[in-house]
Amino acid sequence: MRAENKKLRTPIDILEAALAKERDAYCFYDDLLKEVKVVMVQEILEKLRDEEHKHILMIEREITKTKRG
Repeated sequence: MRAENKKLRTPIDILEAALAKERDAYCFYDDLLKEVKVVMVQEILEKLRDEEHKHILMIEREITKTKRG
């Protein structure tokens, strides 16, 4: 187990860590899109970025539900 994972003790900790990773991935794909000129690659990056956005929304909903109890 990674050292950073040992700090994740509560469901909120885990969800917030997952949310941060999804946001990083979204930014990664979005930044690549600004550099890539090949249409086929742009389309793939857009799909990947959009999937990360869906994950972000899903995790945010789960955080809200979990905090409500």
